[in-house]
Amino acid sequence: MAAVFLPGNLQDEATCSVCLEFFKDPVSIECGHNFCRTCITKSWRGLEMDFPCPQCREIFQQKNFRPNRQLANMCEIISQFAVPGAKGALEEGLCEKHREAFKLFCRDDQRSICVVCDRSREHRPHTVVPVEEAAQEYKEQIQSQLDFLKKERQELLEFKSKDDKKSQELLKTIELERQMLISEFEGLRQFLHDQENLLLGQLEKMEKGIAKKQNENLTELSKEISLLNQLITDLKEKIQQPVLELLKDVTSILNRSKGLKFQKPVPVSSDMKSSVSNFSLKTIVLKAVLKKFKETLQDELGKGEKEDLTLDPDTANQLLILSTDLKSVRMGCRKQELPDNPKRFDTNSRVLALEGFKSGRHYWEVEVGASDGWAFGVARESVRRKGLTQFSPEEGIWAVQQNGGRYWAVTSPQRTPLCIGERLSKVRVYLDYEGEEVSFYNAENMQHMFTFNVAFNERVFPLFSVCSTITNIKLCP
Repeated sequence: MAAVFLPGNLQDEATCSVCLEFFKDPVSIECGHNFCRTCITKSWRGLEMDFPCPQCREIFQQKNFRPNRQLANMCEIISQFAVPGAKGALEEGLCEKHREAFKLFCRDDQRSICVVCDRSREHRPHTVVPVEEAAQEYKEQIQSQLDFLKKERQELLEFKSKDDKKSQELLKTIELERQMLISEFEGLRQFLHDQENLLLGQLEKMEKGIAKKQNENLTELSKEISLLNQLITDLKEKIQQPVLELLKDVTSILNRSKGLKFQKPVPVSSDMKSSVSNFSLKTIVLKAVLKKFKETLQDELGKGEKEDLTLDPDTANQLLILSTDLKSVRMGCRKQELPDNPKRFDTNSRVLALEGFKSGRHYWEVEVGASDGWAFGVARESVRRKGLTQFSPEEGIWAVQQNGGRYWAVTSPQRTPLCIGERLSKVRVYLDYEGEEVSFYNAENMQHMFTFNVAFNERVFPLFSVCSTITNIKLCP
């Protein structure tokens, strides 16, 4: 049977006002309006009293509805004659229910409707405007959003361009630094090569001098030894002659042997010892200078990033008062009420940093100012927190200490005095975990103070201690 177009009012009567589809298993409620069983059930779901009609809004005290078999039969018949689907109507710009042109736009449902839909109960309370007006409003909104997105894109493109330009400038700077670095090390290598050749030349000159002196002494000594050998032979022969023969010319041979003066040449060792000793001094100086150069270069270029430490309040002794930014510590006059957790030092006035290290190179700086009575360094994670313990490597602490204006490295069995030469105001602590080293420097002039050599086997933490109420030490950011 061919599909036919049905009048709009007939389709309305066969359509559920909730789902806007032909009725499926229609039921009637007390006011006489009809709905799909599923639609009215969903509409009243969760209600215990006052059940409203979705169409006329009349209130009923009970949830009552009964099947409308006649309407069900009618919908079955209508569905056989209706235009199948809405695709064709939509493609023609017509309302699928009323076959009218879409001339209006429902703001509430956000869809186009026809003039018949506008007069229906469904859209009667809704805000409806002509499609041209709605389209113009949305065009303006789209244009506004389009302008905004274009502006955002332009800003991102400009940012990308500027960032690319700055990146290229940084890359050029890096290349210049690379060339400068290569040039500096090439110059240094050439300088060291020249110095090496100069010193090797001096050694070669001394070797030749020793060989020449040896040859001169050998020639002179050979002559003297030859004369001695001849005289000894003559004396041996004379002493074995008969008496009368021995007495003949005996005075002459004795005078000849007594008058012979032998001159020993200047020893090679005496002549060249001064030159070799002077060169040995150069070697000692060279070794010391190169060692200092390597240490300084390693200290300044190989320390890694400066750490921005903060103090761990869970480890602080009850007498210690930490600043709100956890960057400085001082001693209070009385104990604070703090939880006695396993991490807290309960007797020694100490505190650890939050950050711990198990690898790499790190350094941080501590401002001590005019403070008196402090100690700091690094401690292994398992350092004892409970009871009175000493500052010592045996306790897992490697630190420097100040008291009464004097400075020490806390070594064992005795502390090592430090010759600083001036009052410290800022100290740099350098940790090289793999290099097994903890070093301390005067941060103002990078004068080396002391180095501990430690074979670390667990995580270590920066440690700080104050022992006077006038002492305040601060971590430099």
